[in-house]
Parts: sequence; structure tokens; C-alpha cells
Amino acid sequence: MDDLILEGHNILDGPRTQRLTLKKTQKKILDIANMLGLSNSVMWLIEKRAFQDKYFMIGGMLVTFTVMFLVVHYLT
Repeated sequence: MDDLILEGHNILDGPRTQRLTLKKTQKKILDIANMLGLSNSVMWLIEKRAFQDKYFMIGGMLVTFTVMFLVVHYLT
């Protein structure tokens, strides 16, 4: 039982580590972009696009889940 709990903990640590790595990478990219002289409006548009993409992803996940649920519900 302890091995299962440890394995589950290790599985959950993977996405957390990836999130931290991606945050550090995003910060470095923004720092480099500022050094290259990208305007604040371009930076704002990039961040806005990333924010909107998150909602598209969540919407797509919900639609996919709904379709899968309906297929399983009506075919079984």
C-alpha cells in the first residue's frame, strides 16, 4: 500500500515540476524579449493570447469529455 501511495505522489510531482520549469522558462523568455526591445503592447498581446488559449483548451476538454460520456452511455 505504501508503494502505491509513493508512486501516486511521484506521479503528481511530475506535473508540478513541469509547471515550475515552464514558469521559469516563460520568465526567461519575457526577460529576453524585453532586452530585444519588444514593446509592452506586443508582450500584452502574447500574454492575452496565452490566457485565451487556456480557455479554448478547457472548452475542448469539456466537449471531448461530453462526447465520450454520451458515446459510452448510449452504446452500453
